Amino acid sequence: MASRKVVDTVAREIFGHLPQLNIRTGNQKLRKKLVGPYIARYYPEPITKAARKMFPGYTTEQEQRRLDKLARLRTRGKGPPKKGAGKRQQKRK
Repeated sequence: MASRKVVDTVAREIFGHLPQLNIRTGNQKLRKKLVGPYIARYYPEPITKAARKMFPGYTTEQEQRRLDKLARLRTRGKGPPKKGAGKRQQKRK
């Protein structure tokens, strides 16, 4: 007659159960279905990269709005300074 321990080990190998150690193993979390692929499928890929390859002058609505705002600010003289001509550079002179 086989001992209980041998029967348990053979049953684990056949059915894929973990040994009962009365400690937390995290096996429930590992058996859960992964959520990542579903979340990745929910948010579609942005088309900007493909659109820029096909149409060189392509800009998104947000980018166009930003460029328009910068143009308005520059006409009033309130735009960003050219590179190397900021406040710190004026203090050095």
